[in-house]
Amino acid sequence: MDPDPHLQAQHEQFLMHSDDRSDEDEKGQPRHGRLHRWYTGWKFTLSLAAAACILVLSFNLGFLLWAVARHQLADNRGVLYEGDCDRVKRLSTGLHLLINVLSTTLLGASNYGMQCLCAPTRRDIDQVHKQGSYLDIGVPSLRNLSYIPTKRTLLWICLALSSLPLHLVYNSTIFSTTAAYPYTIFAGHDSLGTTPLADLNAGQLSEEHTTAFRRLYSGAQNGSLEQLDGPACVNAYATTFQTKHGDLLLVTDNVSSPNQYDYVGDQMVYRPLAGPEADLPFGDPYGWMCQDNSWNWCSAYLPSIQSAANNNTWVVYAGDDDDRTYRVDACLAVNVPKLCKLQYSLPLTIVVIAVNAVKAVILCYMAVMMSGVPILTTGDAVASFLHKPDKYTRGRCLLSAQQVQKTVNSAPRVPPAFTPLAYTKRTRRRHAAASRCQWATISVCWLIAIVICIALLIHAHRFDGSAVWDAEFGSINAQALIKGSGWPTSLISNTMIANTPQLLFSILYFSFNSIMTAICLATEWSSYALTRKPLRVSWNPQSHQRSSYFLSLPYRYALPLMLASAILHWLISQSLFLVGIEAYDLRWRRSTDRDLITCGYNPVAVVSSIAVAVVMLGCLVWMGFRKFSSGTGIPIAGSCSLAMAVACHPRFDANLDEEGLGRNVSGERMEYLPLQWGAVPVSGEIGHCTFTSEEVEVPEEGRIYQ
Repeated sequence: MDPDPHLQAQHEQFLMHSDDRSDEDEKGQPRHGRLHRWYTGWKFTLSLAAAACILVLSFNLGFLLWAVARHQLADNRGVLYEGDCDRVKRLSTGLHLLINVLSTTLLGASNYGMQCLCAPTRRDIDQVHKQGSYLDIGVPSLRNLSYIPTKRTLLWICLALSSLPLHLVYNSTIFSTTAAYPYTIFAGHDSLGTTPLADLNAGQLSEEHTTAFRRLYSGAQNGSLEQLDGPACVNAYATTFQTKHGDLLLVTDNVSSPNQYDYVGDQMVYRPLAGPEADLPFGDPYGWMCQDNSWNWCSAYLPSIQSAANNNTWVVYAGDDDDRTYRVDACLAVNVPKLCKLQYSLPLTIVVIAVNAVKAVILCYMAVMMSGVPILTTGDAVASFLHKPDKYTRGRCLLSAQQVQKTVNSAPRVPPAFTPLAYTKRTRRRHAAASRCQWATISVCWLIAIVICIALLIHAHRFDGSAVWDAEFGSINAQALIKGSGWPTSLISNTMIANTPQLLFSILYFSFNSIMTAICLATEWSSYALTRKPLRVSWNPQSHQRSSYFLSLPYRYALPLMLASAILHWLISQSLFLVGIEAYDLRWRRSTDRDLITCGYNPVAVVSSIAVAVVMLGCLVWMGFRKFSSGTGIPIAGSCSLAMAVACHPRFDANLDEEGLGRNVSGERMEYLPLQWGAVPVSGEIGHCTFTSEEVEVPEEGRIYQ
């Protein structure tokens, strides 16, 4: 039955002024000295986050000053190293690993600050509960931003917006460019260099071809030519961009005399075509290995060419006469200058430093000036509500988060007071811990990601699959370069495009982490119906209390999630990546008209990314369809503050009179002790369930509880 409204009003007035202790904080924990409070719990972690941002800022600023002082700029780019392409690749890998560590540090510190900002204080919760609504506790929440103070909301938005450039540009502040060379192919005997140049017959050659032949002759004389057998020659020259070898002599007996050297053809630096011809093999990066009348990319015939080279039956067709063929016994190759570059972008570096500074300033301000104690975890909420029961939620002990959400979404948004409910033992599945909106968000984001991946795979299948599917991670393949007349050619545009999947992945990770955290919160919540155990709190544990995990995710889930996300982050970076080519002409002079800046993709990495993402999503769905182990039917609170508050009235008894109601808020410090949820002894027919340090019973099926 409902109590007299007059008694209810008097009781609420009593609660407003009861248990208001000046020597305790909002969570019901003793206040200590300022130094002690500074070095414990969330405040100390926030200080560490601010210090980490300052450390990363110092590194980034130091790098910029060093780079500008020691390296000249051209087109707002500086060269950190120029030389061997393999070393550039190793340096790039190492520096990008460092960048990933720094960006992870920044984003981790920023995310902690964002969760502290959107985590409600007890005052925030009381104000929202008074309006008949609720806040989220223990999970990243956009909902809370509508209810917390404006200053904290603005700081949260600044931290969120400052993370956007980190996702889009930080990974490309340092990038490599590949020096690509054209080359001329000749055929003749391996006696080049033993006969005077004047006695050799190379036919009528242009000035460029004469220069190429002289390079071969000079190399043969001084022994600098690299000798390659047939299979090694195919492997060395069957590459999209030639960075190691130049002019080539095909050693063969299919020439008219030992002094005869035939011009076979040129291979210019590959440049993707745009328009209707983009899919055709014009300008094939090693088309000289195949017949001119081939309408397929030469990569389609590469397995048969390699097989022929292994069997000493490899035949090359002359570029101007199909009737002229050369059976290749070996190759002599000129080694080209190694001019690959490791570069940095000045504008992108400045952007990173600017957003880094914004994060450092905000986190330092929060660490020094932020007042109030945020309720970060379920344990914090239970401790606070047990210490000072919420007057707006008394008498609804079986209310679940789902029922709260239905009430909030109804009109008018005023929850019913003192409504008894019949207990029904019902074992729920864990997916109920997360809202439908959370599941919808992650489903839509995952669908978008899968559609993008499938689009890249379809694009790959428009070409010969044997080449793009055999490409190694990090390698550049002609068929896997994104091309088209409308494709941007600037560094910054391609950088942002290449890093857009990282931004999408971050949104997915945010949604994934939010749902997993909600499931873990609900799982721990339900476990209190089975066993008695102390609370996990984020600040200043007392007596039996334990320190919380990093926010709310247990390490057995957090560590595999971090590992899987790191692997997926790397796979995504290999799936779509920036390609920068600096071209040279046949005289080894720069040929800027054939330079290339675009994006490339790797279908194997795309499929691998899909596989890891599907495994992660599958694990989340598996977790969601598992049943809660309690089997006692404790209402699922999820991250809903109001559903948590209704379960924390250990001294309430709906059967008592006015005086009894007053006595029921005596404020025993049970939040420090091991707790359990269940039915507590009452003086009448209407039962009551709550968290308490005292003995509890399993609620009775069908009995009314309030």
